[in-house]
Amino acid sequence: KEPKPAGNFKVCVCGGAGGIGQPLSLLMGMDPNVSELCIFDLNVAMVPPAGVATDLSHLERKCAVKGYVMEVGKNPIDYLEECLTGCHLVLVPAGVPRKPGMTRDDLFKTNAGIAKGIVEACAKFCPEAVLGMIVNPVNSV
Repeated sequence: KEPKPAGNFKVCVCGGAGGIGQPLSLLMGMDPNVSELCIFDLNVAMVPPAGVATDLSHLERKCAVKGYVMEVGKNPIDYLEECLTGCHLVLVPAGVPRKPGMTRDDLFKTNAGIAKGIVEACAKFCPEAVLGMIVNPVNSV
């Protein structure tokens, strides 16, 4: 397998419209090795993924940026084909924050399910990609 030339990597940030995902997406958009950036998040995200993608399209360093959205409760494997196909790197700063009264076990159950759906979609659409999981509780997922 031949190495990809610099400047020709496709990256997806799943959870790219959240508090960690937005600055992470900005960093990826500024990286000269990234030629295509996909921002994926749910329809309940702080900002619509298309809005994050539009903001990043104004960067001086031009890479193609596109936002993808999915409704809460849907299965990522049914919605992420275009977004993930051909990805070399998938970063996953996804999940819910710990709420008052929520145990680490409760948080794990919720966020592990979110991560599992994304990982299954990656296995199907970009099996050669490197995955970076940034999901709480970080030391358990």
